[in-house]
Amino acid sequence: MPWNWMQITLHPPTANKAGYGEAEVGEGGLTNQEARNEVHAVLLAMAQLPLPNAAVHAEAAAQWSRGVPDDVLAAGLLVSRVYEYGRLPGETSDRAARVLMEEFSMNTTGEPHRVILSASSPGGHSKL
Repeated sequence: MPWNWMQITLHPPTANKAGYGEAEVGEGGLTNQEARNEVHAVLLAMAQLPLPNAAVHAEAAAQWSRGVPDDVLAAGLLVSRVYEYGRLPGETSDRAARVLMEEFSMNTTGEPHRVILSASSPGGHSKL
């Protein structure tokens, strides 16, 4: 079965705006190791950015390289994961990503559509 990767950046609520998650999703068609390597590369790239949370991303990259339970890692306001898809008839990486985004949203906010797909982010696309 093919694999893909996803990273969700959490945007906490402010006085004027509800909180939400913004997902980056790979193109799919990967092996488990290829998907894991993609997540690791993105975490390493984020650790190099001149941002206050760069150290969090560096530690997340180190944790990811050592292995994480269930291929899911939460670090600061970022959730990284890899997932398998294609077990169900017609299940594509996009459909599986949508289900995972809705499940994550329901589990964290109680609402199904509080995670959006970022079309402009690395690995992101707007086909969902």
